[in-house]
Amino acid sequence: MMASDRFALTSLRSACVVALALALSPPAAFAQPPRIPQPAAATPQASATPPAATAPTPDSEAFCTSIRDPAAEARFAWQAKTLKSLEGKLADTLAKLEEKKAELQQLLDQRDAETKQAETRMVEIFSRMRPEAAALQLAAMDQGIAASLLGKLAPRNASAVLNEMEASRAAQLAQAMNGERLKSAKDTSPAPGARTR
Repeated sequence: MMASDRFALTSLRSACVVALALALSPPAAFAQPPRIPQPAAATPQASATPPAATAPTPDSEAFCTSIRDPAAEARFAWQAKTLKSLEGKLADTLAKLEEKKAELQQLLDQRDAETKQAETRMVEIFSRMRPEAAALQLAAMDQGIAASLLGKLAPRNASAVLNEMEASRAAQLAQAMNGERLKSAKDTSPAPGARTR
C-alpha cells in the first residue's frame, strides 16, 4: 500500500469519526446555557431555606411535548447538513490526493526513463573505450555499478576489460556479476588455531 493510499484511508477514518461525533452531539442552538452559581452573599435567604422543588405544570409538559418532534427533526436536519458538508470536503481532499498521486507516478516514470537512458549511454561509452582505459575506470568505480555495467557489455568487450584488470578486482566483479555476496578478508581468513594444509 502506498503512502498516499494510507494517508487517504487515515483521512477518511478521521472524517468518519468527526461525522459520528457531530451526529451524536446536540447542536449548539439546542444546548442549554451553563448555569452560573450565584454567590452566597447576594442571596442570604437562599442559604437559610432551600428552594421548593417546582412540579411541572401541564402547560410546560404540553410545550415540551409539542416541540420534541420538531426539535429532533431540526437536530437531524442539521446533522445531515453537516455530514454532507464533510462528505464534500472529503471528496475534494480525495480528488486532490489522486491528482498528486498521478503527478508523482508521472515523475517516477520520467525518472525511470532517464535512468534507463543514462545506463544505455554508459554501456555504449564503455563498449567503445579501449579495454585498458575501461578497466582503469571500472576498477575505481563502486562495485555494484561496475558489475552492472560489465553485465550489460557484450561478452567480448566485458572479457577484454576483465582481462586488463588486476586479478583480485576482476574476480570480485565477476562474483558480483553472478549475484554472489563478497566475503570480507576477515571471513575468508582461517580462524586462529585452525590447521591449514
